[in-house]
This record gives sequence, C-alpha cells and structure tokens, in this order.
Amino acid sequence: MLIVVEGPMGAGKTSLTQLLARHFDAETCLEMPGDNPFLAELYADGRHALATELHFLLQRCAQWQALPAGWCFSDHGPDKDLLFTTQTLSAAERDLYLQIRARLLPQPPQVDLMIFLDAPLEVLHARVRARGDQWDAAMQREYLAGVQARYADFFAGYSGAVLDLRGENLDFVAHKKDAKILTDLVGNKLHELGWRS
Repeated sequence: MLIVVEGPMGAGKTSLTQLLARHFDAETCLEMPGDNPFLAELYADGRHALATELHFLLQRCAQWQALPAGWCFSDHGPDKDLLFTTQTLSAAERDLYLQIRARLLPQPPQVDLMIFLDAPLEVLHARVRARGDQWDAAMQREYLAGVQARYADFFAGYSGAVLDLRGENLDFVAHKKDAKILTDLVGNKLHELGWRS
C-alpha cells in the first residue's frame, strides 16, 4: 500500500512522511534532491531543466521498482514529475521527456491515499531558505509560486482518495500534540477507507 504526502517545497512533506512511517510502523520512500547535480542551477536560472528532470526520473524509477510489499509512506508521488515538467521544460523537451518516461515507467505505482500539504507562499519560502540546502538556496520565490499553483490545480482535479491538510496550521515537528493530531487525522482517514481497524 502506497500513501503519498504531496505539496510544494517547504510544506513539510518529508517530515510528515517520516512521522507517519514511524507511527504506523511502515517503510519510507524519500526523494533525494541532494543527489541531483543539476538542481541548484535549475532553481537559480532555469539551466539544465531537462537534465534535472531526467535525473529525478531515473531516481524515481529505481525507487518505484523497489517499493516494499507492505505499507509505504512516500514524500513524492508518481505524478509529481508531470507537474514539474510542465513548468520547467519547453513543449519539445517535455514531449521528449514523456517519451522517455513511457519507456522507463510504463506502469507507475498505484497511490492508495494522497495527503496534500500546503502553506502560505511566504511561509513556504521562509522554510525553504531556512533549510540551508545548497540547491534550495537558489530557488526563486516566483518559481515556488508556480509550483504551488500547479499543486492546487492538480488536487482540484484529482480523483483518488485524498486527505487535504492544507487548512491544518500545525507545527508537527516542534509539538508532539500537533503530531498526534495529524497522525489521528491520517489514522481516521485510513479507517474510513477500510485499511486499518
């Protein structure tokens, strides 16, 4: 079973993914942006966009092929690249990318539950800057705003099972009480879907 935490950078996806995996005694599948040698230049000025996306594609293909048989929480879903390549690639580059993607990933994994995180743009940008990661330091506010808008559009049309946590202003990293609220919300949603007793 694959449960994905999605949303723009700075929303808390990885932190929540790790929290939920510990709480539900499950495996994790985490994105590794630090391994992408092209990412900082993409964020800074748009250079190496196709190389950036192809690097992530190869990384994700390897991860999706090695998903554990049991429960798994992931901080990125199999459609994430479709959102980002719309923003980062030209039409011709995206067409090439999609052809390569279809060859490498003919059957993306099924997502059983999508958890949507977001925050005001200023909060997202401040969190991204505070992380101090080399690739994040170059991210432009306008780029982040575009990503946030694409996530809003994606979830507006998403037809699968969703737990929308955008309105939950909780600091689950710093406060155990907030962490419990979130794990309870997720547990209730899983129970509602018939996946946990």
